[in-house]
Amino acid sequence: MDLKKDNLPEILPPKSDIVFKMLMGDENDPELLINFLNVVLKKDIKSVVILNPALKPDYPSGKKSILDIRARLDNGENVDVEIQVEAVKEMRERISYYNDKMITDQLGEGKKYSAIKPAISIIIAGDVIIHETQKCHNIFLMLEKDEHFPFNGLKEIHILELSRVDNEKDPQVFDWLKFFTSKKKEEFMAIAERNPVLGKAFGRLQIISADEQARLQFEAEEKYRRDVWSREDAAEERGMQQRAEAIARNLKAKGLDLHLIAETTGLSFDEVLNV
Repeated sequence: MDLKKDNLPEILPPKSDIVFKMLMGDENDPELLINFLNVVLKKDIKSVVILNPALKPDYPSGKKSILDIRARLDNGENVDVEIQVEAVKEMRERISYYNDKMITDQLGEGKKYSAIKPAISIIIAGDVIIHETQKCHNIFLMLEKDEHFPFNGLKEIHILELSRVDNEKDPQVFDWLKFFTSKKKEEFMAIAERNPVLGKAFGRLQIISADEQARLQFEAEEKYRRDVWSREDAAEERGMQQRAEAIARNLKAKGLDLHLIAETTGLSFDEVLNV
């Protein structure tokens, strides 16, 4: 496939969790994941085993995909990488829970505590999670309060916030995050020119974007999200309507003027009349 042609389909957004999984979760070619992990973790990783590799696009599947990337590094450490561009309630608690689970999942029957390897969570977030700072890349460890030495080095959490990418001082981290937030071919090409690894990432992204089944799976995930948002909006509207009707009933019971009740609650006069 000639990736230089201009008649390629629109490039799929790499910050979409399903596109991210297709791009970074290829067990047969983990070079992109290894580079990303080395850049973020400042390690010298040579190989990884992806524990939940990207499935070949299967549309329609009827099932919600598992879109994080679980990997075991060549030193035995466990890493979970997730891109989460939407706001999620109780996100910090959720991150802690799944980081802890990476530790407890290692203890099968008969295994000793000494077999536990570090659990590293990497969250690429679209929404701000860490409000206490303007940093883009925040790293959390389990340290002694005053002298800051590690307890045992088993827990490590990295939060990368896409909305603060311009605050990132590490040029390699900056390039990766700019790649994830890019939309236009010109933006991808500018990054690819200064970073060969991201040039390869852009080539793979173009191949994914040109794959009909991949696009169908992306569109199915987007439809799933829109349906969830629609149901949540409808539930919120029903809740607001029910609260307004409850207030209207109380005010009617107290003998207030119906027009005043309508103005106060936002209900129509007929709705107030009939509650």
